[in-house]
Amino acid sequence: MLTTYISYLQDKGMAQNTVISYKSDLNAFFHELQITPDDYVLPLDIRKWINAMINPSDTKPLAVTTINRRLNALRSFYSWAVKNKKLQHNPMEEIQDLKSADENYEKIMWLTEDEFEDLLYIIRKKPVKSRGVNPEEKYRRDRAIIYLLTYAGPRVNELSNLKLTDLDMELKRIRIVGKGMKVRTVPISNTLLAELQEWLSFRAKMATKKAHVADSPYVFYSQRSQKFTVRGIQTMIEGYSLPNKKLTPHMFRHTFCKWMLKATNNDIEKVRRLAGHSNITTTSKYLKDSYSDLADAVDALPVF
Repeated sequence: MLTTYISYLQDKGMAQNTVISYKSDLNAFFHELQITPDDYVLPLDIRKWINAMINPSDTKPLAVTTINRRLNALRSFYSWAVKNKKLQHNPMEEIQDLKSADENYEKIMWLTEDEFEDLLYIIRKKPVKSRGVNPEEKYRRDRAIIYLLTYAGPRVNELSNLKLTDLDMELKRIRIVGKGMKVRTVPISNTLLAELQEWLSFRAKMATKKAHVADSPYVFYSQRSQKFTVRGIQTMIEGYSLPNKKLTPHMFRHTFCKWMLKATNNDIEKVRRLAGHSNITTTSKYLKDSYSDLADAVDALPVF
């Protein structure tokens, strides 16, 4: 059956090196479990095999990427076998790829205080390339958005939908409608308050000059629309990316959570409520330090 499968891969036009890799990985699986391709295999057998690769008794453990490559070869083989009625059961349906200890965490990226300061400089200095765009208007709007994302932590769709009536400047709080129409109230810090006051004052002036601004119920508008769309915000923020870091709206939400944990001395429940996380495990991800934080900690060890 393995020979038939390999021929199938070749007929499909798969690169020769990939075919060789699949064949090698499958042969390793059958050899190490001492079975044939026709034998009945349980998910438990595969989990034991994975454990043997992670914790070998006499050799170096295989890298997570190597194990996942082998699992991918198995997944393809058993899917083909069931589809072509060579086997009745696919043991790979319950098997997930491995994740390295830091993999989920590394996806969570935030800005350091120095990077945030650099970003403010970039926003101020970046020239406007689109014709007919008022540079001052764009600068003031974009700056206010960056501050709001960083100091209040809304999701990008929550920011896009934010209305003027959601801002209570007197009581210093923001009403945010989140996932599942859940409403949360986030206090406005003095820093954010000053930025929002600047923007709202300027926005009021623009409302006297532009009809779509005057008619807009939203805090942020675009060049021609009453509402600054999610895609528009994403594009705007990506345009300010730092030399070594691509910016996304969600990165500022990560920054908010990370900075808030520091400000609250790791009070995870407070940050969960402010961020609108349904599950506290989501918030707990921010308790981990970045690799650079860990490197700085090691470098801070005393020297003798």
